[in-house]
Amino acid sequence: MVDTDGNHEVLTPLFIEGGVNCIYPLEVQVGMDAISLRKKYGRELRLVGNIDKRALSGSKDAIRNELDSKLPFLVRDLGYIPSVDHCVPADVPFENFEYYIGVIKDYATRV
Repeated sequence: MVDTDGNHEVLTPLFIEGGVNCIYPLEVQVGMDAISLRKKYGRELRLVGNIDKRALSGSKDAIRNELDSKLPFLVRDLGYIPSVDHCVPADVPFENFEYYIGVIKDYATRV
């Protein structure tokens, strides 16, 4: 497992060749896209993250939209752990974080 910041798509094939099978946190703000990585590498590459941490500071609709845009595709094949792309920012209200976790739990019960 490799923790890599920034956009590492150019290096991803080399990581896999070197034995890496999991990458995180998949930063949204630099263009990482877990769905395109999953389509390209399948379950050969496990993924953690790629939930835009900035969405958690917004409305519940923003959180739901962020999760709904990724989780239906990513969780159905397993090999993906939903997580924000780095730490949850300090400006995220606790009730937003609770909502975020609740939505993820709801998806987990459908897998």
